[in-house]
Amino acid sequence: MKLGPSASRWFGPALLALAAYLPLVLTSPGRVGADTKTYLYLDPSRLLSRAPSMWDANIGLGTVTHQNIGYLWPMGPYYWLADSIGLPDWLAQRLWLGTVMFLAGLGVISLLRTLGWRGRGVLVAAFAYMLSPYLLQYSARISVILLPWTALPWLISLTAKSLRTRGWRYPALMGLVVMTVGGVNVTSLIMIALAPLLWIVYATWIEREATVGQAVATVVRIAVMTIGASLWSFMGLSLQSRYGIPIVRYTEAYRTVAESSSATEAFRGLGYWFFYGNDSLGPWIRPSIEYTNRTLLVALSFALPVLALACAAVVRWRHRAYFGFLIVLGGLMTVGSHPWDSTSALGGLFKWFTGVSDAGLAMRSTPRAAPMLVLGTAVFLGMGVEALARRVPRLAWPATVLVIGLIGANLPSHF
Repeated sequence: MKLGPSASRWFGPALLALAAYLPLVLTSPGRVGADTKTYLYLDPSRLLSRAPSMWDANIGLGTVTHQNIGYLWPMGPYYWLADSIGLPDWLAQRLWLGTVMFLAGLGVISLLRTLGWRGRGVLVAAFAYMLSPYLLQYSARISVILLPWTALPWLISLTAKSLRTRGWRYPALMGLVVMTVGGVNVTSLIMIALAPLLWIVYATWIEREATVGQAVATVVRIAVMTIGASLWSFMGLSLQSRYGIPIVRYTEAYRTVAESSSATEAFRGLGYWFFYGNDSLGPWIRPSIEYTNRTLLVALSFALPVLALACAAVVRWRHRAYFGFLIVLGGLMTVGSHPWDSTSALGGLFKWFTGVSDAGLAMRSTPRAAPMLVLGTAVFLGMGVEALARRVPRLAWPATVLVIGLIGANLPSHF
């Protein structure tokens, strides 16, 4: 099957949209999940009216709020609009999560096209990233944490364009993306922020796309636009850390986080402690049972990243080194101080940093660096399919369909 240029451009995004939205809309119609904040569906107008103020007199005897200001954009306005037009809460939830997933896959397409990719491998990489088991850890309870995962490929793409054009347009777009995804949980954004910086280092010293001076100028432009666009949320975070409840001391300890973030779990896109939790009522996140007890699913969840690394070993590609570095960086950060009682020297550094201050403790959720590892393996998987398609053209579509089918089978809870 051969597609024209116009049809080819829209074919991939259309398939991504179908895979992101349709299964969610058909899943448990009428049932609302306990995602993020209940006021988003119960009364989004009241949540938005209180979010601009850091002081809330309606809780206890009054308190400095925690993260509420972040709901001013984009989650709060989205649910307010859905409520205003009479969209059922359950459908609003499904469309929200579908959009988060679709934009993640679309970001991979944008990134690989920025790097000069064309062909079926782009679609495979987009599906592999969009349908990663990583999203199951947060989609059921705290989907807002997925926003940096969605933004990661966009941020790398915009960084590459900023370095090439050396203007203000793409840094400004980066500022808008950071403002959109980092308002509620800055930690998750910081965990993946090293990926764009890594691109600048790679493009400057390995690819020689820019001089050191040009790279520094690009970093300055990006910093100016990013800080300027997110100053409202940064100020809120600063006030909360000074005058609010030290909430990081009363939530999960870093030891709890580290004990679940093994290298093997990180390798398949998992490793967040909450994913494995259970109590007398059952598992907190039901898919965790499948990923720890179903032999075929466990095997498949390891087979796909192993296949990706095999592709990286045998296929030559200009930007292979960057995505290899991305996997190493994401893997090291995700594993952090695991195993807790016999950690590595690097793990000891993580452990020390989380103990020196509340700011350090706020960085305890190291598994949120896993999107870098997931993106690297997704791109290598697409790279392998593309190489096979060029070497044996008649296998292009069969290989594409087979690999995308395996990716879907690796996320049975979605389909």
